[in-house]
Amino acid sequence: MRAIFGPRAYSLKSDVDRIRSIFAFRSFVMAGVIFGVIGLSLAAGYVIGADRKFVALAIFGPLAAIPAFFLISKYFKRMILILPIAAIAIPLDIPTGTYTKIPISLALAMTLCGIWVASMMIRKDWRLTPSPINRPMLVFCIVCAISLIWGIAWRDPILQMGLFSNFINVQMASLVAYVISVGVALLVGNFWQKEVYVKYLFGCFLFFGSLMTIFQIFRIDHGILVDRGLWGLWTVIPAYALLIAHPGLHWRWRVLLLALIAANLYQTILVNLLWKSGWIPTVIAIFVATFFRSWRWFLVMVVATMLLVYVQQDFFHQMIEAELNEGADGRIGMWEINLRVVGDHWLFGTGPAGYAPYYMTYYPYDARSTHNNYLDIIAQFGVVGSMVWLWFAVVSTREGLRLYRDAPSGFLKTAALTVVSGWIGAQASMFFGDWILPFAYNQTITGFKYTVYSWFFVGLLISLRHMIERQRATATASSNI
Repeated sequence: MRAIFGPRAYSLKSDVDRIRSIFAFRSFVMAGVIFGVIGLSLAAGYVIGADRKFVALAIFGPLAAIPAFFLISKYFKRMILILPIAAIAIPLDIPTGTYTKIPISLALAMTLCGIWVASMMIRKDWRLTPSPINRPMLVFCIVCAISLIWGIAWRDPILQMGLFSNFINVQMASLVAYVISVGVALLVGNFWQKEVYVKYLFGCFLFFGSLMTIFQIFRIDHGILVDRGLWGLWTVIPAYALLIAHPGLHWRWRVLLLALIAANLYQTILVNLLWKSGWIPTVIAIFVATFFRSWRWFLVMVVATMLLVYVQQDFFHQMIEAELNEGADGRIGMWEINLRVVGDHWLFGTGPAGYAPYYMTYYPYDARSTHNNYLDIIAQFGVVGSMVWLWFAVVSTREGLRLYRDAPSGFLKTAALTVVSGWIGAQASMFFGDWILPFAYNQTITGFKYTVYSWFFVGLLISLRHMIERQRATATASSNI
């Protein structure tokens, strides 16, 4: 009997002890939760009463970040799909306790890039989808980081830094905006490798771009859509590429696309004529797309444009006069000042947003930014950064042209035409404004929400290469059977 019941009695005692320990642990956790809720309630009352937004963000931010991290990790690819909508149509900004706010699109992009990098570290797998634009983009990010340290180390000692409170924070925020812009392109290129994703991006810009066009024409104050930067370019050029290059498109769709293009050009050219960076990049992209599609139609378009300029000479003279009255010739003086600063800091520049203190110290009565992304780049990142950017511009343009030539007839070829012609137009826009990389003292980092438009399409250079090569391999395998 003892041999039978002895172990049984011992087992029951062990089970009782285990149950007690479980209840004790649960009681401990419950008490921690209760006291935690009480503590957070008191903290919430304090920060709300004292209007301390930064303290509130420090306390409650991590609590919201932890569940958000696991949610985004679980639906990672789907969250990338939210990025274009967040940039175009979600006008939410996260307060920082200063004048600058963080756009929700930047916060989401930072989170996605951070999770992606963390997963690569855990898996010890740093491979990216092969593309010739990977290297120049990554090198540009490295140069931007080096220029921050370089600009601080070689900063002129007589600069009036007292005029710039928390200037290092401004520079860090600018650096993050630049690096995350590249990160968005890499996210698109590495995770949008199906045709449906490319169609989704086109659909976002065609749909919301149509709404922006309608709202602007009828002067509807919406306060929702971000119709700034190169929104017109990335609305018109997908529509134009579909119109001239996509085979088998129904005539009803062609009429709608033509109507969208005409309405947008009417708004951006005739109504907002003086905003050159709003329509010149679009016109350049249309000419480029036409040239790649048919050099004969390109010649027709050039002749038609020359006739239009000749017939409407008075109109164009008035446009030039209005530009001069608006101070267009003053940009030459701004560029001269910029080059003077670059002359003393030519290797790695003054760092992200770094030339602003030089302007305020040496040229306080003419401290205006360049409104030229190319000069911004050479002033912030020096000759090295400028050369790396030009390397990236050339490689990406060449890659887009190669993809257009290699792609079989169909949507992928139309997408390649959109990207290469639109990207050339975007690079042209850099002469007229800072719509590719947001400059901290023009748009602040909130400009990321519309400068990121171009980076979505740059990322397609990576994914289109993968899809075109896969399509060709499938066709070759089918022909060998």
